[in-house]
Amino acid sequence: MRAPLPVDEPARLAALHDTQVLDTPPEEDFDDIALLASEICGTPMGLVSLVAEDRQWFKARVGLDIAQTSRDLSFCAYAIHGHDLLEVPDASRDARFADNPVVTAENGGIRFYAGAPVVLDGTHSVGTVCVVDHVPRELSGAQRRSLRSLARHAAVQLELRRYARHAGEIADRLRQLDRMKDSFLANVSHELRTPLSTIRGYLEILLEGEFDGDTSRRFLSVMDRNSERLLRLIEELLQVARQNDDVVRLDLGELDLADLTHQVIAACRPLAEHKKVALWDRTARPAPARGDAKRLAQALNHLVVNAIKFTQPGGEITVDSDTGPEAELIISDTGVGIDSDDLPHVFDRFYRCAAADVMAVPGPGLGLSIVKSIIEAHHGSIHVSSEPDVGTTVRLTLPRC
Repeated sequence: MRAPLPVDEPARLAALHDTQVLDTPPEEDFDDIALLASEICGTPMGLVSLVAEDRQWFKARVGLDIAQTSRDLSFCAYAIHGHDLLEVPDASRDARFADNPVVTAENGGIRFYAGAPVVLDGTHSVGTVCVVDHVPRELSGAQRRSLRSLARHAAVQLELRRYARHAGEIADRLRQLDRMKDSFLANVSHELRTPLSTIRGYLEILLEGEFDGDTSRRFLSVMDRNSERLLRLIEELLQVARQNDDVVRLDLGELDLADLTHQVIAACRPLAEHKKVALWDRTARPAPARGDAKRLAQALNHLVVNAIKFTQPGGEITVDSDTGPEAELIISDTGVGIDSDDLPHVFDRFYRCAAADVMAVPGPGLGLSIVKSIIEAHHGSIHVSSEPDVGTTVRLTLPRC
């Protein structure tokens, strides 16, 4: 039996579609939520489920192979009728679900379900964080509290993505009016709140229950990862603040760009291997130049990490050098490329190209702006050429010794 429509169905669907999260790639923040829900509740399946017009789509899933189901079969379609957790101890004894094909399936149907609504703006339930089992059971009080907390955390993640997109649209309008201060506040508030909300969410779960060592370490790992993300962002913001004086202070000296490149690539290789992207160092040695080794390493690291983020598994990135009156480095990738409309703005502060949103790449859009300021402080230049679905090439030139 299909669940009746919620009284706020049109507004609920509008809020869901406004997040623009349906049919997007997996994201670690949501994957962690589904995994923790499963582990905390001791069920084989944990899901972050979003209920659309005619389907239930899983933003994250543990213990389930399919990406979506019909709304007619959805337990979550009942859970979104309120703001409180829906628990079904034995679906075969519940008139709403007893005839549901996912319950009557011969190969082990659903017996237990518990779903905490994911509520946007404190108003519209757009989905659930839910757990499922093949045997009847009930959750403990601590498990119910944790499931509700995870649902609140999922709602925060969705709202932040929506706010980020709206902030980007505002930033575009403000850029035309040269109101970068307001743009700064809109974008940075999103980037600061994301890791802080994650850390706060997992602290709340830890404080509400007692967990085994492995689960606690998993919580702490998520919190540690987001702490590092927050520190990196603050460092970038501080650097941008210093650049407002149009002065980048450098500690100049003679250096070998080839050796510097080798160090940066070695540091970035684990990330490339994790993404299954080949990373090649083809710089000729030596490549003498004059500059600030720490600042140039920061700029090169930004460019290589950016290339890794926007290159699909199986692609490759090459860092090469060229001889001439100036020292030149060329970073080429076979990634998604940059649209011609985005290309003129890639060095603008807070600018995020469409590919960054499609691939759910986090960041306030400061990296390339920082790189440009570092290179220009060295009296060098940076140029980007790109073709969508083919790749991107970045050329850095620096004065020789």
